[in-house]
Amino acid sequence: MLVRPKSDPVVIATISAEKKPDPVAVKDPLFSFSRGIAIKHVVGMSEQLLTLIEAGLPLDRALHISLGSLTNDRFRRVMESVVIEVEKGSTLADAFAKFPSVFPRLYVNMVRAGEEGGVLPLVIRRLVEFYVRSIEFRSFLITSSIYPAVLFVFGVSALLGLTVFVLPKFGQIFADMNQTLPLPAAILISAGEYLQQNGMYLVCILMLLVLAFLQALQKPYWLELWQRTLLRMPLIGNLILKIQLANVCRTWGTLMSSGVPILTGMRIVRSLSSNIPLTLALDKVVSAVQEGKGVATPILADPFFPRLLGQLATVGEESGALDKMLLKVADQYETDIQKATRNLVSVFEPVMILVMGGLIGTVVVSMLSAIFSINDMPL
Repeated sequence: MLVRPKSDPVVIATISAEKKPDPVAVKDPLFSFSRGIAIKHVVGMSEQLLTLIEAGLPLDRALHISLGSLTNDRFRRVMESVVIEVEKGSTLADAFAKFPSVFPRLYVNMVRAGEEGGVLPLVIRRLVEFYVRSIEFRSFLITSSIYPAVLFVFGVSALLGLTVFVLPKFGQIFADMNQTLPLPAAILISAGEYLQQNGMYLVCILMLLVLAFLQALQKPYWLELWQRTLLRMPLIGNLILKIQLANVCRTWGTLMSSGVPILTGMRIVRSLSSNIPLTLALDKVVSAVQEGKGVATPILADPFFPRLLGQLATVGEESGALDKMLLKVADQYETDIQKATRNLVSVFEPVMILVMGGLIGTVVVSMLSAIFSINDMPL
């Protein structure tokens, strides 16, 4: 049983050494979509730990105090185990490394570099800045996509509602009147009746196709093919590439600036990337660095990477400030991404309104033409 010293007026934490943490997972804002402890809890703990260490408190006491502010029970159990490991003599990085699903490799390796270099507070500060910026960037991307998605769903729902529920009723009315429909109205009514009769079958087929597609993406070959297809698509391909490269540059630059060796940092970045084409390109860079060719040369030689990245990497290597240059590249890419995203959204909104308005208008005009054709019926 571990009890925090009575001299500390803030909090008393009781930890059971026999308690084992539940299996948990972390939501890394850059590379992971697993369910479990959100990275914001790790960031919040890091911020408080940084404040306490900078105030001059020993690490074990700072960890004890930080336990009192944790609101997530699962994360609290993990941190209790971390405290136990530290008090047994483990380094903080080794204690974090025992929970790889909670603390990403990036986090653990930077903490280890900070401990070995005697600059743990500086490294924790950079980690906090890194993850806060990453979370904000991801939130921007999600927020920017909400309105277009809602607009699309609403438009499609309205169109399907008219086609499936309204048009067949018009068709029945005209059938009872033995009235010949104009061709556009006849086509739309036939489509509505078909969807009404076979809608469930079509939904099932669509679901099976989606499941088959998702299953295919579990295989590396099809996943790579799909990712390369996305990268070749106009407009969004360049945007996706910049998002991936911004993540890589910021992560790599943060690792290097925290004292992690360049090759180790590259391997960590490579292992964190979920984009196969990017991973293969990074493998070439890692191999070239191992052969002593530097970073900029393989980046410039590979058409996968934008030439600007290679040129800035060259400047960074020549000036001995590759880490700072990588962070500047990440800043530039994130700025470009925000501008491109805003432009896409601003273009998508009116285009979506025009397309959906045109489709719904076509349905309405076709029905009106059918109604007006009643006047041509012989008395």
